[in-house]
Amino acid sequence: MRFCLAIPTYWTFPGSAVQGDLFFDHPTPLDTEGTLRRCLDSLLPLTSPQVSMIVVAAATSDCLAAQTAAHVGEILAGYPPTARPRLFAAAQLARLHQFCQSQGRPEYCRLLSLRGYGAIRNLTLVLANLLAAEVLVSLDDDEIITDPRFLARLTEALAVLGREYTLYGLAGLYESPAGEILVAEPTGGWVRFWPKIRWMNEAFQALAGPGPALRPTPLALGGNMAIPAALYRFLPFDPVLPRGEDTDYVLNARMFGVPFFLDAGLRVVHDPPAKPHPVWQRLRQDLQRFWYTRQKLLAQEPGLVPALVRPEDLWPYPGKFLTADLELRAYQAHTVLAQEYLAAGDIAAAQATLANLAILAPPPEGTSVLSNYLQSMALWQQLQSWLARPEIRAATLEAIWD
Repeated sequence: MRFCLAIPTYWTFPGSAVQGDLFFDHPTPLDTEGTLRRCLDSLLPLTSPQVSMIVVAAATSDCLAAQTAAHVGEILAGYPPTARPRLFAAAQLARLHQFCQSQGRPEYCRLLSLRGYGAIRNLTLVLANLLAAEVLVSLDDDEIITDPRFLARLTEALAVLGREYTLYGLAGLYESPAGEILVAEPTGGWVRFWPKIRWMNEAFQALAGPGPALRPTPLALGGNMAIPAALYRFLPFDPVLPRGEDTDYVLNARMFGVPFFLDAGLRVVHDPPAKPHPVWQRLRQDLQRFWYTRQKLLAQEPGLVPALVRPEDLWPYPGKFLTADLELRAYQAHTVLAQEYLAAGDIAAAQATLANLAILAPPPEGTSVLSNYLQSMALWQQLQSWLARPEIRAATLEAIWD
């Protein structure tokens, strides 16, 4: 089985981890090495002629594009050619755009971007297609693969699923360096109304508990997903969604009757650096993703999508954030957090917290996030079908990496 291992990596200004106009959870300052080399070292035992590797390098600001590519390129240059990942950064994206335009396909360029998690994951699906991979394995640069049978286990699970399904996806779990799958919960009164980590942990416990090796899952983790070619050519990540793209992908798949399964034994060690962003900003990102996804659910109607998805189908996470009480829950959590900031004398943070609630404004009349996604999906299928043509594939690869 031919695999493409895709590792997005995110970078920001030297000496900082928060500057820039794009939000990433914990971008690496360019004056440090970060976690990428550690991740790549762990992948060396998995290298073979059947395994290709891609590193997609993104930056928090366009002005850092060249510096990011040069820095990541230096890291990759330390690996022998047989184990060296291909680098896809801003220059390669520009070449891909130019190729599409030269072939009279400029409409595809809007699907090809380094801005946001969803768009970056889509680039990995495109690159897997160009490399003729049977399966795209989605990883992250803050992970370590410790299981020498990681790809063998993937192969076994995919073979089981492939005997029953034409379209399907597979996910695994994260574990800490200590082997824990549960995540530490934050503190603060606002958490009572926004128990995201508690509900995530409930989902992880259920998925890792007694039961079949492969079981349907309401969520997936973007750093441990396997997407077969039939699925990555059919379904894109939502390019508009800035984060939460992995769980949203499972929801979108369900709308088209595509099941996702989880193998609790398929694990990667997740060892990220501390998140540099303040609580109010992380809460903003959560609210944006859940509000957006809820609007997508509310726009469903028979005939528009093959299978209607309810919040209860995604229980306990993310489903509990997609119910009718999302707005009330957001007001309660933000009010309490703002009060906590005021009590600490941080007026600016309190104001920023309450400003998050503007996200809850109704979408403009006549707009539908679901219709927009379906339009992107139709264009996506045209793009991936076109890129899969042997003559186009060969020409595109030459254009990107001449």
